[in-house]
Amino acid sequence: MAKKTNEEKKPDFNITGMRVANVRKLSDTVIAFSLLGNGLGLYNLKVVNGSKGKFVATPQTKGKDGSWYDQYAVYFAEDDQAKIIKKVESMIEDEPADIPF
Repeated sequence: MAKKTNEEKKPDFNITGMRVANVRKLSDTVIAFSLLGNGLGLYNLKVVNGSKGKFVATPQTKGKDGSWYDQYAVYFAEDDQAKIIKKVESMIEDEPADIPF
């Protein structure tokens, strides 16, 4: 039996029926937003324009050791992450209240 890698163990979060809200630009490289759905709210998510491209990051808390730790993990399929980034960026440009997927 082949050993599973971490990538194979991560289930993809389904964004169907979710909507982007509370979009705000924090800097030239970071846009914060919320992802809201049926009985679930993921707050303080961020689209980060990093050295390897844009990605969706979860909120972090600074530990006593000075390192940063994710408060929770969300694994988006690559195409869903691209949809979220596109929607968040369009909302910064257009500034509407909420836009469902």
